[in-house]
Amino acid sequence: MAELVVALICLLILVLGATTLAQLAHRGLRLRHDVRLEAGREALARATHGWVNPIQAPETRSDPFHQINAHTRLEAYAPALVSRLPAGNYTLAARDLPLAELGLKAAEREERVPLGNAFISLIYRKPTVLLRQEAVFPAATGLWD
Repeated sequence: MAELVVALICLLILVLGATTLAQLAHRGLRLRHDVRLEAGREALARATHGWVNPIQAPETRSDPFHQINAHTRLEAYAPALVSRLPAGNYTLAARDLPLAELGLKAAEREERVPLGNAFISLIYRKPTVLLRQEAVFPAATGLWD
């Protein structure tokens, strides 16, 4: 009889944990969806001033290290070479203010989710859980102007 009681309590804790975790995951997904929707709408309305040097000059360095690592380690060079890519590690390293040039802006939301009484008394002693999401989108227009 004691084993049955222990098994029932363990089963109850497992079911409570699984259902609460599923509810929190669903709320987190909805919160992420809302944040991405808000950030996307704001990105469509924003524009940037475009690249500082709109005319791209050809690269002329003949260093073997540059030729081998042309796609992975370009930011290691000083002065930085001009990149033809709209965004990347090298492009952002070559710019003075990359955040301003791309028009990056973060959208944040957080939500406090109350927990059930049984979950609080058996598993987690706090009454709420804080869910937080953040999405960063670049401006959708003006990058190539």
